[in-house]
Amino acid sequence: MKTAWKRLERRLLNIALGADPKLRGRVKLSLIAVYGYVISSMLLAYGMHIGLVERDWGNVLMAYIWIGMPAFYLLVRTDLSSRLGNPGMDLPQCLYAIVAILFAYVITGPVRSSVLMLVSLVLVFGMFTLSARQVVIMGVFTVLSLGVVMVGMVLQQPDLFDARLEFIKFVLTASTLPALSAVAFYVAQVRERLVQRKQALREALARLEQVAMRDELTGLYNRRHMQMLIEQQALRQQRSGEGFCLAIIDLDHFKQINDRLGHQAGDQVLITFARVAADVMRQTDVLARWGGEEFLLMFTAPDPGTPGVEVALERLRSAMDAAIWPSGIQVSFSAGVTDHPRDEPLHETLERADRGLYAAKAAGRNQSVTMAAPPAVAASAPSATQPTGTGKLAETGQL
Repeated sequence: MKTAWKRLERRLLNIALGADPKLRGRVKLSLIAVYGYVISSMLLAYGMHIGLVERDWGNVLMAYIWIGMPAFYLLVRTDLSSRLGNPGMDLPQCLYAIVAILFAYVITGPVRSSVLMLVSLVLVFGMFTLSARQVVIMGVFTVLSLGVVMVGMVLQQPDLFDARLEFIKFVLTASTLPALSAVAFYVAQVRERLVQRKQALREALARLEQVAMRDELTGLYNRRHMQMLIEQQALRQQRSGEGFCLAIIDLDHFKQINDRLGHQAGDQVLITFARVAADVMRQTDVLARWGGEEFLLMFTAPDPGTPGVEVALERLRSAMDAAIWPSGIQVSFSAGVTDHPRDEPLHETLERADRGLYAAKAAGRNQSVTMAAPPAVAASAPSATQPTGTGKLAETGQL
């Protein structure tokens, strides 16, 4: 029963506030404004009841409050405000409240001076929601609007409103508002700096994460991160039986490229290889720079076994033949391919793929050699794929 109530409560909160944390924060601020409007509406209704506020004008102000309040809530809750370029509708809500306060100032008779205190409440609210520029806009708008309202009151009903008293009220309010605005401006600046620093820290952490995961030159995963990925894949294989294959790829005669054309050309070769490989590999394949001119390919589900790796490598070989390389050279690669049985240590799988690579080099390079897992290991791993492909050269037991 308690769980059902909690689910119902969570559902109602999601309906009222939204499920997205950022949206929920903006809606909560809007509801704080709603709280202020509700209290003001109750006082306004009481003022009309006791004759302090003329009923016709009181009804106009009540309508103004209760049209604007749900309108702002719906704009924020539906996130239409974001499409309008103002997610929290903070400045429009503050300006709307200032207009309501000045309207109340005109119609509330003997207690109108007390109404002006609500301006300070709006400014305090603005400290935590408005930008520094918006605080200035609101402060200037409030002072100018108050001046216009007081002048209008004196001109329209000079017998009811003493110009000297209104002038004193204006000077006191106008001198207080800049001080409050200055505090709000300072708080807004501090908040903006904190937001900027938080964003800078987030970006720095993202860059550090990329540095920790990626090879700086090629943009591929680095050896450390790739080691973690294949360890995770091995654990997944233990749970689900989902096999995977590994291929160690080495660019042929790369040292000669560096010696003949320079290290800058060699770097461009590595970058070009990474780009060509990224274009032809499946999204489920993972390629990393393993060290120097060596790369490690992890071939995961859907898992056709080593024949699928050989097909992928031949596809990569064809793409490399068609690629444009620095100084018009042609670049090829050799590769050692093997599958990873479920119960085999990873270092043994890597060593077997490395032996396949050396066999491909010994056989003349620009080819792939598939090394089968030892029969005992393969037999103990029913999910492991039996080697069937040959690429350009298959293990025969003589290599």
